[in-house]
Amino acid sequence: MNYGIYGGAFDPFHAGHLSVIRGALKSKKIDKILVIPTGIPAIKSSRNLSLPPYRYYMATKAVKNIENCEVSPVEFTLMKPSYTIDTINSLLESGKINKSDRIYLVCGSDLLFDFDKWRQPEKLLEKVSLLVAKRPVNDEIGITLAAERIIEKYGAVIEFFQTDAVNISSTEIRSSHNFSLLPSPVQEFIEKHDLYPEDRPLDFLSDASFMALSLYCMKLFFELSEKRLLHSLNTAVLSVRYALRFGYDPNQAAIAGLLHDCAKELPIEDQRAFASEVITGRLPSKDMIHAPAGVKCALRSYDITDSMILDAINYHTTGRASMTGIEKIVYLADKLEPARDYDDLTEIRRLAELDLDSAMIECLSAVKDSLTRKGMSFHGQSSDALEELLRLKNDTTHKTDYMKSSSE
Repeated sequence: MNYGIYGGAFDPFHAGHLSVIRGALKSKKIDKILVIPTGIPAIKSSRNLSLPPYRYYMATKAVKNIENCEVSPVEFTLMKPSYTIDTINSLLESGKINKSDRIYLVCGSDLLFDFDKWRQPEKLLEKVSLLVAKRPVNDEIGITLAAERIIEKYGAVIEFFQTDAVNISSTEIRSSHNFSLLPSPVQEFIEKHDLYPEDRPLDFLSDASFMALSLYCMKLFFELSEKRLLHSLNTAVLSVRYALRFGYDPNQAAIAGLLHDCAKELPIEDQRAFASEVITGRLPSKDMIHAPAGVKCALRSYDITDSMILDAINYHTTGRASMTGIEKIVYLADKLEPARDYDDLTEIRRLAELDLDSAMIECLSAVKDSLTRKGMSFHGQSSDALEELLRLKNDTTHKTDYMKSSSE
């Protein structure tokens, strides 16, 4: 079989990418094309890119109806900055592509001018041929000369195919926030998950925390369903936004938000075993046991030892009395992330931008009312949290009223 390998950031996935895929398949030089979103880029800074799973899922939405096209998460398995040669080797070693198959590296003509800068170009060209996209506006003479130089220097096999002239850039799209030219499934995905926010909260993370966030979410890709992972990513971003607004550590908020459901889809027996190592006495119900289980999972699988992060994971379902700021942030972000479609969240979201305690009171009260209507019990720790917050609010109100009357 002839495989085409088409890699890139795809941030976001746009009409130009689709044009390359369709053109490569139409050329009949390949039987199937693997679209490979970058995990951790080896050359460019990943800080300018959306987190890897967001870009993977955008790509899957965009190519869903294209026959003989598949999106591969192979670079997520590498868990390190990856070069094309590493990606090709991984595909071969995993058996995704057989050594008897022919591999074409699908690329734009601009690659020909920078190919010497790639890692181990001579070894890469022992494994792949180049299948280069030519657009009507390309510099024919310059491309021909560049191709001839690579053929002469490396003994490369280079073939060309035609694509439509699509003048569009992912960088410009991210900068302008003009998503009108993107495939409609990608537009809907961006809107639902609030990608490319103008405040760019993840820019405020330390380099170490951003890298950890990127690595953790690629690991979670293989442990959580698409819906659960996207929820976790959204919770992480919103947690950072709240931490910045209210003066808490955005790095703690990011990791706690991302990992809050890390044990959610483990077998229930494993969740019970993990939870029993974290709490004593009666274990929580089936729908809540993932929270204490998540503490052990974060310790064991992600080497998290920060007690603030672990407590935020532990109490994100119920809350408790004397919650820390990070605990409140993750509790609220879990309920309010942009893809959540609970009954009207408008007021809680409004309050969460103004005052954490008021938002907690509103949110806990809404949960209590919902459970009461269903004839279910309000969790004891949730009740403790709500009562304490109401008492503190009343004490503050009385103190303010007293000071106001005294000054008069």
